[in-house]
Amino acid sequence: MNEIDIGIASLSDVQPTTVDGTPRTMQDRVEQIVSLGALADRLGLDHFGLGEHHNEDFAVSSPAVVLSAIAAHTSRLRLTSSVTTLTALDPVRVYQDFATLDLLSSGRAEITAGRSAYPEPFALFGVDMRQYERQFAEKLNLLLEIRANPVVTWQGNFRPAIDAMAVVPRAVQDPLPVWLGVGGTPASAARAGRLGLPMILGYIGGTPTSLRYLAEVYREAGESAGRAADLRLGIALHYFGAPTMAAATATYPYYHDFLRPKRPGGGGFEVTHEQFEIGMRAGHHLMIGTAEHVSAKLAELHDAVRFDRVQALVDWGGLPRESVAESLHRLGEEIAPALRRHVDAPTPASSQVRRSESVPE
Repeated sequence: MNEIDIGIASLSDVQPTTVDGTPRTMQDRVEQIVSLGALADRLGLDHFGLGEHHNEDFAVSSPAVVLSAIAAHTSRLRLTSSVTTLTALDPVRVYQDFATLDLLSSGRAEITAGRSAYPEPFALFGVDMRQYERQFAEKLNLLLEIRANPVVTWQGNFRPAIDAMAVVPRAVQDPLPVWLGVGGTPASAARAGRLGLPMILGYIGGTPTSLRYLAEVYREAGESAGRAADLRLGIALHYFGAPTMAAATATYPYYHDFLRPKRPGGGGFEVTHEQFEIGMRAGHHLMIGTAEHVSAKLAELHDAVRFDRVQALVDWGGLPRESVAESLHRLGEEIAPALRRHVDAPTPASSQVRRSESVPE
């Protein structure tokens, strides 16, 4: 595997009718996601992340099932959740599902454990939100106990005790990789460091400064716990590779529709056209633009936070299927090689952004 791990993700968001008037079904979206995984594998990318959601705006509630379908069409791509909503689930079942995926994929499965940005999983599975933090900590500890020990004895507060019982099947990988997905909370970054777990940070706003701070918290906690050698830092971000900057800017209606609240009181937020264009500029969070523009921004981001993995969300907002495929080709054929060259021989990233390609001020 390359020193830098470059992959893609899908949250499986589905619009019954996209902003350009195209009808979409849940079946369409699941089929598209499987085809994107197969294409990513052919392009030499390193991993595929798939989100878990439990409301009608998304097509996938069980990432392990769909990732198993992708496994059947791929040979090298690592397959991970992005993220598993661990607070709402039973860690025994989570381990079993991903151990089965690991068997089917010949040792390519991963779990990224995190928290949902939506309330539906907790209501659906009867989780008391007043105990949210305690439940997540306990379930994470149980998941790590299960992956370390084929026979488990365990007792906690939020699940029946386990008395010397085997949790099967066992994964091919020992241990099965478990990442922590972190939004922006320093305490969560510190926990990942203390546990010596790889961490993936969501980068959906602002500049690299806040990411740099969280990366420092993570690494300092890992060093203090004697786990520095185990740490890996990932960055999850929003991506679209376009033929021109004008074509990139023209994706705004899809991005707005992707993030806007879909119902009163629902999750999401409004992004204005101005905010979208600012996000596209050098030094900001949106990896949306030409291959050259995005390559320069990723190089600059790597210089700032020294990430080991980058995960690009590729199919947001009902973008046309052919546009997503073309964007993925740009990632695999132009941007990924440029980033790998930069990591091997770092150069000042800011000088790589052409003035003519920058989004107008």
